Amino acid sequence: MNELLAKVIDAHGGLERWTKCEKVEATIVSGGGLFPLKGVLQDSNPRRMTAWLHEERSSVLPFGAPDQRTMFTPDRIAIEKLDGTLVGATRPEIRLQAIK
Repeated sequence: MNELLAKVIDAHGGLERWTKCEKVEATIVSGGGLFPLKGVLQDSNPRRMTAWLHEERSSVLPFGAPDQRTMFTPDRIAIEKLDGTLVGATRPEIRLQAIK
């Protein structure tokens, strides 16, 4: 572990505390100019962003409807109902190929 990382982890309770934490959550408000350029309207409603700390996984809630969320993993990007029912999904490499 490099010195800076060790200092940051120590300042926040140490490595033992870090390994006990599963995820971090934050309230976010999206905005800016990118989505309007793509023709996607953004609202200023707060959303809940969750990022898992020990795996590549994140989620935004609500997304598209009050009972839906996004779920990103390295293998797929999905929109799900809160009960886990799949609304739609794609693989990240397919989206990247479409953008190029």
